[in-house]
Amino acid sequence: MNKKMMAAKGTMYCQKCGAENPHDAKFCSKCGADLGKTTGKPRHPARYGVWLLIILLIIGGIIGYRLHNSAVRKAGQARQAAVRREKPAQVPAATLKTRQGAPQIPGMVYVPAGWSWMGCSPKDSNCNNDEKPYHRVYLDAYYIDRNDVTVNEYTRCVNAGRCTKPDTGKGCNWGMNGRGSNPINCVDWNQSVAYCQWAGGKLPTEAQWEKAARGTNGRIYPWGDVWDPAKACVNLQSTCPAGSYPQGASPYGVMDMAGNVCDWCSDWYGASYYGTSPDHDPQGPAKPDAGQRVLGGGSWAGNLLQLRTSYRGNYIPSGSDVTIGFRCVR
Repeated sequence: MNKKMMAAKGTMYCQKCGAENPHDAKFCSKCGADLGKTTGKPRHPARYGVWLLIILLIIGGIIGYRLHNSAVRKAGQARQAAVRREKPAQVPAATLKTRQGAPQIPGMVYVPAGWSWMGCSPKDSNCNNDEKPYHRVYLDAYYIDRNDVTVNEYTRCVNAGRCTKPDTGKGCNWGMNGRGSNPINCVDWNQSVAYCQWAGGKLPTEAQWEKAARGTNGRIYPWGDVWDPAKACVNLQSTCPAGSYPQGASPYGVMDMAGNVCDWCSDWYGASYYGTSPDHDPQGPAKPDAGQRVLGGGSWAGNLLQLRTSYRGNYIPSGSDVTIGFRCVR
């Protein structure tokens, strides 16, 4: 029977192999399957191949899309890494400071720009009137010596012909054996200015000294609000080697801001200056009280009143003392 005749009388298709069979056949002529159980519309293996191809194309497209996105992302990351590896000179200075922080200067610490408190903290019940009112000031960024200038450092300035010799005598460190790493003392304000200029800096303003000593939260002592004699060179017969009490460092890591020696500041002293001082980078009064300069901090011979970070010492600039030294800023 030909195909046309089979189509006219009906055709059965084997569900197992898809072969055409007469409508009255009981078994498939190709695979022998029981047509009573496997009859129906024919299966076309070629159709399965088409669908499989379509599925594979879809999967391939998804994988290709993801690989393309991954390649684009990696290329972007590579470009960003290349930018980060560029020389610092190719990046604006302001951006450099934000990204990398301030460059280090040996022996100095960086104090960032910002607001800080000056004067008598509300937590402090031992203030003098010249420490009031408690007020905020904004300072530009600066560097300050980590330690007070030592005898050895000052000696190099004398040997260079840029500094004059300090006073000598009882309590003075100049010319004393074993005192090279101790702070230089017995120097007046002008000698301190000369050294800082030779070293490429200047004396700190009172505001710079105080911020370096107490940070931005108005603490009473460099390390906090509670006195601790184990954190400062005090109640001794003389000075200590500079930086001997690291546990008493200020928030910025500045040493001996309470004890050892007081520090000359650049400002003239004015008892009522805090009532009229500007809130940005104050430089001290134009007209001093009795021609005195400010001293920051208390010394090895200081009492608890003088060892507070807000204490305002003062002395004539031509005078020197065993309790007075200095440090520089840039």
